[in-house]
Amino acid sequence: MNVVMGISDKVIVLDHGIKIAEDFPDQIQTNIDVKKAYLGEDYVKLYS
Repeated sequence: MNVVMGISDKVIVLDHGIKIAEDFPDQIQTNIDVKKAYLGEDYVKLYS
């Protein structure tokens, strides 16, 4: 992930083919919808 974030001006995140976020890399890393999609709701509840 560090490689993608390091070379990208903007990142688009898909969840089951649907765009859930489009933003700068630092904003994507803190986006709650992205965390839920990729890490799961339980993770978000525990670590947010």
